Amino acid sequence: MSRQNTHRSAQPPTCGRRGLRTRGGRQSLRWTGMGGERRPRGRWAPMAAVALMLLVMGGAALAGSQPRAISEVVVDAHSDAGALKALRGVNGAPDLTFLGSSPLLPMPLMNETRGYLAAHVNLVRTHDSGGVGDIDSNVGDLPPLLPMPAQKRAAIAAAIDRNVIFRNLDANPDNPASYHFGPTDRLIEGIRRIHAQVLFRLGRSGMTTAPPPANLARYADVIRHIVLHYDRGWDHGMQDAVKYWEVWNEPDLGKIFWRGTPQQYYALYAAAARAVKSADPHAQVGGPAIALVNQKTAYREGFLAFVRAHHLPLDFFSWHWYSVDADDPYQFVEIARSLRALLDRYGFTHTRSFLDEWNYDFRKLHTTPPIQVASFVASALIYMQDAPIDQSAIYRADHFFNVSGTPRTPSGQVLIDFGSLVDTPIRLRCSGTDRDGFAVLAARNAAGSRIRILVSNYQIPAADMGPRPGGLEWHVDHLFSMRILPRRSVRYPPVRRYELNVHHLTPGRYRFIRQRLTGAGTATVQRILKVSGSIRLGFTLPAYVVDAIEIERLPVRHAPLLRRPAHTGGSPRVLVQRR
Repeated sequence: MSRQNTHRSAQPPTCGRRGLRTRGGRQSLRWTGMGGERRPRGRWAPMAAVALMLLVMGGAALAGSQPRAISEVVVDAHSDAGALKALRGVNGAPDLTFLGSSPLLPMPLMNETRGYLAAHVNLVRTHDSGGVGDIDSNVGDLPPLLPMPAQKRAAIAAAIDRNVIFRNLDANPDNPASYHFGPTDRLIEGIRRIHAQVLFRLGRSGMTTAPPPANLARYADVIRHIVLHYDRGWDHGMQDAVKYWEVWNEPDLGKIFWRGTPQQYYALYAAAARAVKSADPHAQVGGPAIALVNQKTAYREGFLAFVRAHHLPLDFFSWHWYSVDADDPYQFVEIARSLRALLDRYGFTHTRSFLDEWNYDFRKLHTTPPIQVASFVASALIYMQDAPIDQSAIYRADHFFNVSGTPRTPSGQVLIDFGSLVDTPIRLRCSGTDRDGFAVLAARNAAGSRIRILVSNYQIPAADMGPRPGGLEWHVDHLFSMRILPRRSVRYPPVRRYELNVHHLTPGRYRFIRQRLTGAGTATVQRILKVSGSIRLGFTLPAYVVDAIEIERLPVRHAPLLRRPAHTGGSPRVLVQRR
């Protein structure tokens, strides 16, 4: 797929302000919440509308002495800014319950298929699945990098070894009996049930103590047969089940996943890429899934130079970022632009950019309020729409949902909100987004009858602002050093308010729904509006809150005509039935 202009990160044109107003007329008002209040009718509706506006605006008129910042969010409902990018990928399979338990996976294991379907997940990366999807065991005779009780290490080794595909590297790659496809088949089948693409990570799980494959020709032959099994039906396999094949994971990250040299990785990539293409010429192959993306390394520039010199296929370049020690969602845009320029400079203008691991600072994920992480995720996904990123996969989603499909975490709700955009795939021109965490995305369906708007108000924590005492080099014991981006200093208003202006609407009646995600859960407000062409509404928006808005044009209600039988003496009378 050609990059062309789709990789250029131009901001969408902003919308001008012109005659924005809301026509009241006869309105119906409805809201849903904890109390389940009834819908006001008749002459009480205007008073209820006023009460609702005071509610959603947070009593702005009563708190005028407090300084506020107003963000003007303008959406052109008639515009077409191109197709939304479907950045709905995840790490973590929808269902690994067949494993029973695993010391490497979130506990308890649950079937989250319904949640993945609700979020319309469109890409699942197979990495870190408890040994499922691994080619061979990660257990070798090298010393462990990190201290770990022997009993726990033995349990992890046994769990991985039970699930890997090719347990004995000395076995015959041409013999189907050498392969243990069962667990990985179930993993892939679960992904196919949610109609998502598979990004198959070729290699091993983390903390490996095994050296690089000694016989690359044999290892490449194993890879070729794995591709044949999942794409060409070899050994009672599947047809076209895997689209993307990724060679290893983070070979640059301090020997956690790779104990070899850069040159040994180059040789492995060459053998693996050729094996994938020989088994399935239509398959997409890439790598190197690096973690040290913000610095010149042998696994970045050196890898690209090797691939170019040997004319190897590189359909996608994969990389990871967690905004370590900054928790700044705009960093994904900055890194993506830098990598796009690097790929172009090396001649890989058609190579796609895959951010297939990302999240909040992984050291703080379990100590940060979940709603704070969720608003970070929402703002990041909105920013990525204007970044040269072709696929993304958050790490990880297999604890986001309940068995019923409802979100178990605020981040699960954010993924569902983004999944709802599948029925409004045309992006709208809008303004109001900044680079500091306040992010807006608007889209419509082809008919223009439904509009969805996502508004996220993330704030960089004060502790993550300003210069770092240790500079830009982040050292992790004896494992690795990473160059991280400079931290920013941002002043946020005590209270943020945004004015939502949607114009160029077809006149008519509209249903307005706003679902607000906070740390306490979700709350929904609904209104029926009679619109002459524009809507203007105001809301307060606390920090770490995400609004999901839907505006849908209602069908025109044609009142049936009731005619009396024909009579003499004048024109017939026509009675109109009123509701």
